[in-house]
Amino acid sequence: MASIEFITKRIQGKQKEIEKLNKKLERIQKAKQSNWQVNPYYYSEYDLNSTEKELNYCIKQLDELQNDLQTANEKANSRNVLAITQFLDAWLQRNIEFYTAEKEKYNIALQDYYQHDRDYCNWFNSKRHDTTKEERNEIEKNHKEYRKTFQTSWRHITQFDHGEKEWHETMISDLKQEYNRKYDYIIEKTNEIVGTITDASYLTVDTNDNLNGYIIGTRGKASVNTIGAGGYNIQCYHFRTLIHEIK
Repeated sequence: MASIEFITKRIQGKQKEIEKLNKKLERIQKAKQSNWQVNPYYYSEYDLNSTEKELNYCIKQLDELQNDLQTANEKANSRNVLAITQFLDAWLQRNIEFYTAEKEKYNIALQDYYQHDRDYCNWFNSKRHDTTKEERNEIEKNHKEYRKTFQTSWRHITQFDHGEKEWHETMISDLKQEYNRKYDYIIEKTNEIVGTITDASYLTVDTNDNLNGYIIGTRGKASVNTIGAGGYNIQCYHFRTLIHEIK
């Protein structure tokens, strides 16, 4: 979602564009009323049709931008819902603890991986020619499978090996970005149903750190339920947020 300032500037630009097109259309219609005799700009039916189409398209764009602005304002006015931040704070802490513990296991497994790779390289450089074709194929196949299995098994850790920061700092940074994305999703999904949130006091975080309850807004009421799920040996907490209109 673009910023309120950006959307507002686009609306102002589109309003100016519509104003110019309306003036142009007025000139064309005057020329047509004179049977194209008073026509200093040499307009034609083609100009009339194309200007009307362009004007209608701009009006449609303006409507879309105004809807975007309403959504952005509702989102901005619905910030800092305490129950949602408490819920996501618990999610963030749980994930930091999980990934930190998994990184320690990964470091140990990585040493075994390096040793396995060294053994394979030694075999390849010094013993490969002393084996049969079938043996070579089997050893090489097993090595490829070992590497693939290792990389797949630890992808949840290596996903934070990017950028210039060290692993732990990157992990926390990425999780905080996901925190913000999840918060925005909950707010935006709720805004679609209730408009600007006016009362979130009926939202609670239960003993399992799940977010439940309902939210009241300018256009109605919505229920909020989370379904928690584990991953990677039921330690890494994931969740689905279900938000529905209460009629």
